[in-house]
Amino acid sequence: MKQLLDSDLELVVESGFIHVPLLLDPAIDRELQTPLRTETVPERSGSRKSTAVIEVQGRHFIRTLSVQSLVTNFEKVSANSYQQLKNDCLREYFLTPELDSLSVDGKLRTILFQVMTYFIKKNRGLHRRRWSEEEMLDFIGEKINIPAEYYERAQTFLDTEPLRTTLSDLGKKEPTFESLHNGLISAQELRAWLRKTVFTKIVQCKRKSLRNALHVREQFKNTKKKHLAILLYIADKGSLEIDGFGFSRINSSDEYLVYKRTGEYILKDYHARSYLFPDCRVAVPTFGTLRPIVMETYKHPFLLGHEAGQEICLRQFTPPNKFTAGNIIGGVEKGINALIYGYDSRRRNGIHGLDRKLLHVKSIEFDDYRI
Repeated sequence: MKQLLDSDLELVVESGFIHVPLLLDPAIDRELQTPLRTETVPERSGSRKSTAVIEVQGRHFIRTLSVQSLVTNFEKVSANSYQQLKNDCLREYFLTPELDSLSVDGKLRTILFQVMTYFIKKNRGLHRRRWSEEEMLDFIGEKINIPAEYYERAQTFLDTEPLRTTLSDLGKKEPTFESLHNGLISAQELRAWLRKTVFTKIVQCKRKSLRNALHVREQFKNTKKKHLAILLYIADKGSLEIDGFGFSRINSSDEYLVYKRTGEYILKDYHARSYLFPDCRVAVPTFGTLRPIVMETYKHPFLLGHEAGQEICLRQFTPPNKFTAGNIIGGVEKGINALIYGYDSRRRNGIHGLDRKLLHVKSIEFDDYRI
């Protein structure tokens, strides 16, 4: 399609589709002589029912991409042109990429203030009081060093006036575009229309993202600057671990692995011999099926193999697929409890047994863990 837009061909737009000249060979020519499937359309016709092949001014054209699909996928069709349009948009409207990039993800807030406060208790004893959001942020601030730049970013985040001004100015001069008319059109005309349309969509998307950014920032207007600096630092880094509880962002997405360390623990085999298992991180993802996994390369009777990221075998457990604090907490606890307390030495109820060695079955061995 990029080659088509860069060509000197004459095209036809009809019924929302782009039609390109049909190169005829004898077989196609014979098929077109049948009186069934051709349709003559005027040079600038109104919308009408279209067939795969149409005839305009004695020439045949065949249907290809829809106009809407071309607009939607322009970034993939011509990545360089799209990036240039995006840069032109930022320059023309005096926008900066950072204006809407300072945000704190909703899932991250749930992890920090609902999941983390569950696993890290404020006081010991039978009656454990949960942390407030400010107490948790103060606690985190005592555990990690926040670079000075994040206090500056927090100040920028809390000052919403420049963002309001930008949105107001953008609304006053937001570009508009016309629909593409049916009929004959040159590839150059289509390219010019497409660039203008995509440019307008970029501006509209930028305005929407700025409105969302303003909404997010207003939610933090009563937050102390030092607390916001901590949140921005964590959101930027994407990972944190304190007192055995932690989370780690998955690639560059807004999804996380939320985990709790088991610490070392001992399991006994059928003959009451002890096996010391090393610490590992039991994690639950924030997307898809919320099934607990072990993050490290690890072996255990409830793990099929020895590689990292294995799912823990849990009988009579149907993992949820909706992200909530309760589902994350429940998944992590079930995974830890299964590893530490789930193995029955009398029944050897795991995928592997600590002391079971059957010659005809390949199994994981745990002799190196025996103490």
